[in-house]
This record gives sequence, structure tokens and C-alpha cells, in this order.
Amino acid sequence: MKRRQFLTLSAAASALAFPAILTAQDKRFAEVTLRINGYGGDWDRIMQEQIVHPLERKTGLKATFTPGTAAVAIAKVLAATDDPPFDILMVDSPGMPAVLKAQVAKPVTPAEVPGLSKVLPGMREFGDFGVPLGSPSVVLACNTSRNRRPLTSFAEMARPDLKDRVGMFTLEHDIGVQQLVAMAEANGGGVDKIDPGFVALAQIKPNVATLTSSTVNMLQLLEQEEVWAAPFWDGRVISLQKAGKPIAMIEPAEGACSIVSYINLVKGTKHTEAVHAFMQESLTGGFSEALASFFGYRPSVSGVEIPSDVAERMYKPKQQKHVDWTKVAQYRADWLTRFNKEFR
Repeated sequence: MKRRQFLTLSAAASALAFPAILTAQDKRFAEVTLRINGYGGDWDRIMQEQIVHPLERKTGLKATFTPGTAAVAIAKVLAATDDPPFDILMVDSPGMPAVLKAQVAKPVTPAEVPGLSKVLPGMREFGDFGVPLGSPSVVLACNTSRNRRPLTSFAEMARPDLKDRVGMFTLEHDIGVQQLVAMAEANGGGVDKIDPGFVALAQIKPNVATLTSSTVNMLQLLEQEEVWAAPFWDGRVISLQKAGKPIAMIEPAEGACSIVSYINLVKGTKHTEAVHAFMQESLTGGFSEALASFFGYRPSVSGVEIPSDVAERMYKPKQQKHVDWTKVAQYRADWLTRFNKEFR
């Protein structure tokens, strides 16, 4: 039997009184199918297995996932506010300001979803909006069999020995934005003074083999050793390590940025109570453990038990950077225009 360990202990959390909608076997949601914009792949699979299936057994509730970008999902809701196409919007931290600006979500409190009392400090960045699911971080992925010496920073991706072996995300991807901000801050700038970040990225440009806006594409490039160094999600690095690939997870000297993945109650849904039940299950059922065990992402709630081999690999930042995503949203379109002009 594998040894288990707790990331955060919370004896009181297990004593939470679950709402009647989750404890009663009355199938009160037997006629309800929640519509959710998905992330696709294993993320949606884990949600089905750990949230939807238990709720279906207990209450009859079902759910369907439509994978796609959060921006497209928000646009679809805005186009049909009287009868929105989704009941739940799944959006990461960078997309939350757009959700709030568009006013397509409703706040959720512990009175409605008691499991919110288990949420760890700092995991709700937008007040009562959004129920947090987990927290990926941007790290530096480094191929240990190809690099003559280990990398310690994003800036070192400009080393001559990495010519045509560096992967870079465009600013259409959240990793690209987080790298830009981190490098700006490391060089005397920041969100309000982004020029140092672009100057630092320009030093890396001659080594870039691929510019991509796709997580899957970068995963394949690292897996096939076409790219030897790149900024990447910590959980994706763990998946490469579990597959036996010689990829090290390095905390960049510029500091590591994290985001939070949220689910939101869509304004106008006809199934508010069912959405609350879904949120409660996401916080108190097996989802957090399964997500952390598979992806290595840090849980958003206390009391999550993680297999020791995963816990040992899980990223534990020494210098955690926090990005003001509301402010980033004001500049991102201009940054993207500049990036496309200077780097494509």
C-alpha cells in the first residue's frame, strides 16, 4: 500500500455538514443535465468521474462538457443572456476579469456552498465570484540529458548552447503572459511598465525553435526532445517525468507565477441549486485528490490526501509571484499586438 500524506491538515473540515441536496438519495435532479464549457482531455474526464458520477448516483444530476476556450464560452453566454448555453463557466484566473466585466456570473457564498469554508487562503482572488478547483504554476522545464548545465532562470534560455532549442508561448497563452510579467519584474518593470519584459524576451528570441499557443504542442515538443527548455505548467512537467522523460522542474530565478482554475455560476441558469450541488461536490468529494494526483496541481482546499510519490514531485514555490489579472486584462490586447509585431 502506498504511503499517503496530507498537504494541509484540517480535522474540522471533515465534520462539515453537507447540504441535504448531497446527502439525500431522492434523485431530485434526475431531470437536470448541467452544461459546462470544458478544458477537454483528462481534466474533463476527472470531473466526470469525481464530480458528475457521484452526483448522478446520489441525486440523478448529469452534466455535459463542451471543450473550448473560456473566451468563446463567455461570448456564447453574452449572445444569449436570457437562455444561456452554459450553466457553469470554467475559467482560469486570467479570464475571470472578463467574466466580471461581462457580468455573466453570480456570486457564491459559504451559505450556499458550505464547502467553501475549506478553501485555502488566497485561492479566491475575486471575492465571492468563482469556486476554486486547483492551482497550476508556471515553471521552467529543462531537458537534463540535452543541456550541458542546468538552467536556473528564464533569462538563461538565451544561452548560445540552446540555439533553436527553446520553446516560447505566445501571449495568447497564459504562460506567455506570466513569463512576460515575471521577466519585466525581474528587470525593474512590471505590469504597468512592461518594456523590460519585452527587452528580456528579445534576448531569447534567436534561440526560439517554436512559438506556440498550444499546451499540447509544447508537451509534444518537449517529449520528442525538439525543445530542450521552455516555460511550462508544473503539472505537465510531472506528467513528462512520470512517463520517464528526462525533464527537470526548475523554479525560475525570476519567480514562479500561479493561476487558479474556477467554476462560475452562470447568471440566468435555470438550475441554480444543481450548480450549487456540483460546486459542493467539487470541494468536498474526490475531485481535489484526483486532480492533484494526476496533474500534480496544488489543491484549493484543505485536508486533501496525496500519494507520497506525487507529493514529493509536486511543485513547492519558494518565491511565489501574484499577478494582478484585472490590471493585466487592461493591457493584454496591446501586449499581444506588440508581441505579434516583434516576435512573429
